[in-house]
Amino acid sequence: MKKLILLFVFIYNLFAIGGIDSLPEDERAVAKNLIEVLKINKNDAYKLYKDYFQFYLNENHWQIHWFDNENPASGKMDNADTRTMFVSIINDNRMINISIVKFPKLHQLYIYTIETLPRKSSLVLKKFNQLEKDTKYEKERETSRFAYFSKKGYMSKVNIFVYPPVGAIQYVDAAVFDLSK
Repeated sequence: MKKLILLFVFIYNLFAIGGIDSLPEDERAVAKNLIEVLKINKNDAYKLYKDYFQFYLNENHWQIHWFDNENPASGKMDNADTRTMFVSIINDNRMINISIVKFPKLHQLYIYTIETLPRKSSLVLKKFNQLEKDTKYEKERETSRFAYFSKKGYMSKVNIFVYPPVGAIQYVDAAVFDLSK
């Protein structure tokens, strides 16, 4: 019985830790960078990481690089209230660019994500045909190699590029992330 109680206490404490400190070291470094660059609290950084970054880092191989207010040598934004962050992630499956702008007076982040999936042209054409039939999407433009779809009522776009034998599907989204006050 004592072993069962000890096991329960251990599992409870394991789940209670949670947050940034529960992440693997390389992922924890990404989440901590969100705190430093965007000047947000630990809970907001963890939620932002879970909602917008973790999925892309679940691959076996990935790399990440970011630019922020401090990077441009001639920039004068290092002490600005509005914080910016541009993140580039490449993994086994896709290339992702995430732009984040923090509006401190509004307690919000504006997040713009571009996710590019290089694929065989046959898979891209299959996605094109699915989007054409999907009533949630409207085709904005089409040429012999490109197509552009918008999701009705959302700030979501899908770009299609076909140049046999290759192609790409690109998802573009914009979102607002509310920061805790």
